Amino acid sequence: MAENKPIKVILLGESGVGKTNLIRVSIGEKFEENPLSTITSSYCEGRIMIDDKKYLYNLWDTAGQEKYRSLNRLFIKDSNIIIIVFAINKKTTFDQVDFWHKFTKEYLEEGSYILGLIGNKSDMYEEEQVSSEEIAKKAKELGINYKITSARIDPRGFKDFLNGLLEEYISNHNTEEYNGSISFQIGQDDDDRNNNGKKKCCLAN
Repeated sequence: MAENKPIKVILLGESGVGKTNLIRVSIGEKFEENPLSTITSSYCEGRIMIDDKKYLYNLWDTAGQEKYRSLNRLFIKDSNIIIIVFAINKKTTFDQVDFWHKFTKEYLEEGSYILGLIGNKSDMYEEEQVSSEEIAKKAKELGINYKITSARIDPRGFKDFLNGLLEEYISNHNTEEYNGSISFQIGQDDDDRNNNGKKKCCLAN
């Protein structure tokens, strides 16, 4: 069987909601208290095993600042799974979920992708500005799955949610098993970026 095209997963959301840390802890790296804002894009290559079959995916981190949104229009192209991220302690980031949902629908063909919603920073419950009831209502309104988690205290939360979305996508789309070899580099600093300016790392079950 020919090698498949990787499933493209992209994280969208406002700056400061913790997209980068969600990815960091899911690959076994330490939570970073004050990460620099993402100003371009970076991706991790990963694989998932389902029914003894191996599937390859790329997980993209993107900039949330408004001045970089024109770049996100490029990176969202051909995406298969979109995960919109907000922070439960910042109501303004939750208010932008509708923007990112509309943004996705504008640039992707209906039926070609699936959506997920992440409420991050659940460890900051004392500063909560968005209730679990509001989140559930929004997810139902948009017709998508959601998860409330924390990159700081629940390193498996995001990865388990991602795996569920991958399984859903694979079961509903004509996705071929990947049967080639995969070579990984792990890098987070600018010096570790490859020639295209993209960070590479490894995610696997």
